[in-house]
Amino acid sequence: MRLSKKITQYFTLVVFCSMAFGFFIFYFAVERATTQSAIGKLEKLSNVVEKKIAEGVPIELIEDEHPDITIKILGDSQKELTKKVIKEDVYEWDAKLQTMVNHITVTTYPYVKNSHYQIQAQIGLIIIDNKFFIGIVMVIAWIFIFVIISIIFFGELIARNLYTPFYHLLNEMEHFDVRENQELKTAKTEIRELNQLNEFFIRTSKQSIGHYNALKEFSQNLSHELQTPIANIKAKIELMLNEDISEFQMTSLSEMYDSLNRISAINRSLILLMSLEDHQNSEDLINFTELIENVISEQEDLILMNDVKVTLDLSQDIYININPLLAHIVISNLVSNANRHNYKNGSIYIGLTSSRFIIRNTGYEQEFTNDTIFKRFNKGKHNTQSIGLGLALVKKILNVYDLEIKYTFSSNLHQFTIRF
Repeated sequence: MRLSKKITQYFTLVVFCSMAFGFFIFYFAVERATTQSAIGKLEKLSNVVEKKIAEGVPIELIEDEHPDITIKILGDSQKELTKKVIKEDVYEWDAKLQTMVNHITVTTYPYVKNSHYQIQAQIGLIIIDNKFFIGIVMVIAWIFIFVIISIIFFGELIARNLYTPFYHLLNEMEHFDVRENQELKTAKTEIRELNQLNEFFIRTSKQSIGHYNALKEFSQNLSHELQTPIANIKAKIELMLNEDISEFQMTSLSEMYDSLNRISAINRSLILLMSLEDHQNSEDLINFTELIENVISEQEDLILMNDVKVTLDLSQDIYININPLLAHIVISNLVSNANRHNYKNGSIYIGLTSSRFIIRNTGYEQEFTNDTIFKRFNKGKHNTQSIGLGLALVKKILNVYDLEIKYTFSSNLHQFTIRF
């Protein structure tokens, strides 16, 4: 879900809850304000009546002029009545108005010219009935709908406009690749936080590109510089092996020669792994069936030396979009791995269809899983001579072409599956 849409949803929910709560506050506030206004009018009316009594206007004339006023003269037994009394919420049916009325009464007990009076002023407020209340609710509901639609429409437009630089940055980050040596291009904005975010990612991208280039240059220089001394040492060992030396010296030199070969193989594999970082997918279509047959033919002598039986189940003319050299490295490493990690009189099964490639071999149980077997420098406990880069190289090549490889082990059978 987009950030702008999420913000609009939250804002809509907040506005809806606020308006709903505000409606009830408004309803009761208006009702209370109406009541207080009526009480205030009755108090003023009582003051007016009190003044008229003081001016000597007859009570009957005052009551005729103000039908809602009742005036009584109190005796000495009621002299303690001095405090104003307000009564409300006396709901009665008014036959004249044909509705329920809230009678509000304000009673005062003033002393006018040494006489104690009771002035009672009364007014009736029409109570909001159900139909009228529903009508108010419907009006408020339509206002709700209009406001919510406005928020959803205009809020989404405003949010998208505000977050345009953010979405632009996300798109740049999604397509950012340190191998291309291109810095991030951010959109201009007046929002301080988004500017800070842009500056942070620009700075981080520059650092990443710099670190990548430094590491790449170091790896290339190191690999290149190692080739010459390795070649010189191997040449000198070969010369010494051709001379008359003792058996112990022969053994030592042979072990040194084998170690140098392993170092050279590691160096070549690391160079190839590094070069794959910059490799672009090719549009070469190769005959995968012929490639497998050629690799088996190349390694036939090594397989026979291990007394391993190979079973081929290959569909004819299966074409795959992959670089021929890299494809040869993948199949060669997988076949070599199946032979090297096998045991005497073991077996290898190789199957190929239009949807997948399978290579399965007998072998001892290993401690690897699908998540760990493709890591660099992982070596099997039954074959310590392995340099631990073959399967990592296979995984890297297949990742370049978006091909999936999985490893499983069951019943002393190791299986690698590549899905096309």
